[in-house]
Amino acid sequence: MKKHKSTLLFVVLGILLFTSTYNGLTVRTYDVTSDKLSADESLRIVLLSDLHSASYGYKQSILIDQVRAQKPDLIALPGDLLDRYRSPEPAFELIEGLEGIAPMYFVTGNHEIDGSDDYVRHDVKDVFRSYGVNVLEDEWETVTINGIDLVIGGLEDPLRGFRENIYTDWDAESTAAMQDIAPDETFKVLLSHRAEQVDTYAKLPFDLVLSGHAHGGQVRIPYLMNGLFAPDQGFFPEYAGGLYEHETFTHVIGRGFNYSFNIPRIYNPPEIVVIDVNGQR
Repeated sequence: MKKHKSTLLFVVLGILLFTSTYNGLTVRTYDVTSDKLSADESLRIVLLSDLHSASYGYKQSILIDQVRAQKPDLIALPGDLLDRYRSPEPAFELIEGLEGIAPMYFVTGNHEIDGSDDYVRHDVKDVFRSYGVNVLEDEWETVTINGIDLVIGGLEDPLRGFRENIYTDWDAESTAAMQDIAPDETFKVLLSHRAEQVDTYAKLPFDLVLSGHAHGGQVRIPYLMNGLFAPDQGFFPEYAGGLYEHETFTHVIGRGFNYSFNIPRIYNPPEIVVIDVNGQR
């Protein structure tokens, strides 16, 4: 009897270890409603953040196939597709493979700003543009996607300004960059890498903000703890990953794709985020 109990214990522990460290791609879907869209209008956004030059199959085929299967209308790339310590090639392969699936929009994360010598040999933004990516640099544009008029804005990572002037005011610069957006009934989407800059986003006229950077808090305990530690938030981050409803906007934070045996992801698998925006007017 004692031997059977020990065997059962090892089986249970093995299952827990496997499920907690599972690093297979996960598709996570969020539903967002807006009275700026009519009831027969919808928009599907795929959010891919914090790849950190990780690889998923030959030339990212696994990741690309899963994104294609979601049939997105828009692909949002809010930074850190590259990693300062790794080759940029996996990020370039991803962008190349995504070309033609849906319009792509990208803003820098801190790793695109603070790059290695490999980055110097490539103008990262120009490489992205060569594959049809719309690179937003503290700017916005009006577009029509799936028959819906949209405003899509993008903020560069704060590190860009700090590298030029340590006294820069990212909050003020971001507000100034978006001040000419008309407060009309057009649905507005903002890409900005930093999950924690909620106070700045609240000042801007956007309905949906898409971010990354927090890596899902690295360690999660379902239903108990959404994240243990996140960059620039520290322990028990408030904005680790998921959907957050604020007074004036909805904030979706991707948990990213980076994985490492040195810093494992616990109950925090790499995720493709799908956001279905549906009208209710």
